[in-house]
Amino acid sequence: MEYINCPVCETDDHVVWMEDGKPTRYVRCRTCGTIYASPRASQESRYAWLDMTFGYGEKAFQNSKSRQATLAQEAAILKEHITKGQLLDIGCDLGDLFTWFPNPSWHRFGVELLPSAAAYASKTYNAQVFAGTVQQANFPDAFFDLVTMIDMLYYVDDPRADLEEVKRVIKPGGLLAIELAGQTYQFLRSRGLLCWLLDHHWTRLSTDSSYLYWFSPEGLEKLLNQCGFRIAGVYIVGSPTSSSSLRNHLAEAYRILISDMFHVSHRFLTWAPKYLLIAESEA
Repeated sequence: MEYINCPVCETDDHVVWMEDGKPTRYVRCRTCGTIYASPRASQESRYAWLDMTFGYGEKAFQNSKSRQATLAQEAAILKEHITKGQLLDIGCDLGDLFTWFPNPSWHRFGVELLPSAAAYASKTYNAQVFAGTVQQANFPDAFFDLVTMIDMLYYVDDPRADLEEVKRVIKPGGLLAIELAGQTYQFLRSRGLLCWLLDHHWTRLSTDSSYLYWFSPEGLEKLLNQCGFRIAGVYIVGSPTSSSSLRNHLAEAYRILISDMFHVSHRFLTWAPKYLLIAESEA
């Protein structure tokens, strides 16, 4: 078991948020509102689940298929900010994001924890993909124009250390893109009546899972600022698609509704199914 402090505030000033009869639990930071696992499951068990879910195989390809529309939307947004350069996709999985960043405008690099997925991404997209963590990859200083962390910040052992490493390898003025689920949306979707209606059980959360963090928008912005980034833009993006056309239509209608509300007030960001945050590396 591993006990940790809040990854944003680096303190242990928290309240218990969820217990489910296991030695693990989720707690909420009193200061920034980030929810994180402490104590949390061992790295070995967490990595085994990630390999089973995202390693090369049928589950990974199903996940890849469901993500295509959102990745295309995110690529279009990113290209409004930057059109060429050195791209690093951290947690690149099977490499699907590379589809929208072709050579010769882009030189594609990836980091993927799972060797089987890393090998597939490297071969399929002619990319240089390192199997391991971004810190283990040891890229040169100020090397990348764009770094992406798509739907993966929940799983990393130490988000602060990873973001500090990104700051080292990204060029001054370079862009960092992070995709996350809105905190409030994630919990409404994952516990209670809505979870029962969609998944036929009352919760899909487990304190000993590989999901380690759910950042509040305020907490994530604070962490980025501490690591040398400033937010340059925030966008509401779509959820992964499913085999149910009704569910897809409902998800898209909800995305449009939240996007409209977000234009009125940014406080609705936490209700977003997914959002893409773009931050600029300060000199």
